Amino acid sequence: MVGSRTGPVLAPLLCELPMFSRLFRFSSLIAIVAVTATIACSDGCDDEPEAPAAGERIPGVSYLQFGTYHLCTIDDDRKVWCTGQNHFGQLGDGTTHQQSELVEVAGLGEMAGLAVGHFDTTCAWNDDGELFCWGSNTHGVLADEDLTYSTTAVRIDGLPPVVDVDLGAFHACAVTAAGEVYCWGSNESGQIGAGEDIEEIIRAPRKVEGIDYAVRVGVGAEHSCALDQEGALYCWGSNQYGQVGLDLFGVLHVHHPDRVGEELGPVDDFDVAFQHTCATFGDSRQLHCWGRNQYGQFGLDDLDPRNKPAEVVEMIGVDEVATGEGQTCARIDNAVYCAGEVLRPVEEARETGEGYFFRKSAALEHAVELWGGILAICGPAHQHAIACRGVQAHDISGDIFED
Repeated sequence: MVGSRTGPVLAPLLCELPMFSRLFRFSSLIAIVAVTATIACSDGCDDEPEAPAAGERIPGVSYLQFGTYHLCTIDDDRKVWCTGQNHFGQLGDGTTHQQSELVEVAGLGEMAGLAVGHFDTTCAWNDDGELFCWGSNTHGVLADEDLTYSTTAVRIDGLPPVVDVDLGAFHACAVTAAGEVYCWGSNESGQIGAGEDIEEIIRAPRKVEGIDYAVRVGVGAEHSCALDQEGALYCWGSNQYGQVGLDLFGVLHVHHPDRVGEELGPVDDFDVAFQHTCATFGDSRQLHCWGRNQYGQFGLDDLDPRNKPAEVVEMIGVDEVATGEGQTCARIDNAVYCAGEVLRPVEEARETGEGYFFRKSAALEHAVELWGGILAICGPAHQHAIACRGVQAHDISGDIFED
């Protein structure tokens, strides 16, 4: 995915920012979400904005993440806010009503991190490592057999204190303060990493054996990856398109974690998308990608999947990588480069003759941080905007940033 990076609280970005007027697409679904965000005014603001009326003020953004049908953010007061569709209570506001503006998640205190599932579940954790989730429990992500869904946050029991969490389509994985990895939820493709002879749904956190001292976890639709403190990257789960990166032709499911790209050196950064994964390897921080490549998101001028890390030659010295369902972006120094034709059909992209390569992103030109999400890759662009590639983003003057 989509990534659950908490990131530092951002410096104040601007005064009054009309931030989102978004068209979310997934298959035949079209959901329109309109959000107005107010971000704290820094010393650089020329004019102090008028205070909005009671109930209208929306918090400054320190981290934002997209699902397919909803998005959530942590503000600079470390509160969690969500907006979008809400059929299973994934907004956490105590209702199942769709929201066109950000609403605060009920019952949470100050949160340290946030993970938004691909579809209908959301989680957040606090400084004590307590994990809370809400939304759909169809595949057991809420770790409670008695719930079908929850419109308010539910504490996940049976889990040691966590420092990182990510959600996929129907499963979750977490890294504990002790560096252990736990996963739970759907296990149809072995994405829980619990071995071959195990049930298809695991409704309680299960420790993943074979990984010591993990520091980060990333979850795709049906595959999972974890990075340890030595830079070793391990993946497991669905291998339909080679997304576990283990060069296993014809093997559809991998039930145990195995190291990816050991010969390429330690991994500095990685991100897991719906059905592909990208990482930077070695001292040169060379970008490699593997898995599904249906939109040319590997930047290799083709649409062919890869079942092991494929080198993207021109992407060297990468500081940060972020992925979406059909795109990949990499930040090198102060520039962001992206591949993947997410804004138009593949057939139309083929007709242009431009090829599928990494190009400098106009939308993310000034991004100092990248937030990967299933339908968009976003980041704080400059003092007037949070920009996105994959959906339209507007700065304070109303200009549109898009590639």
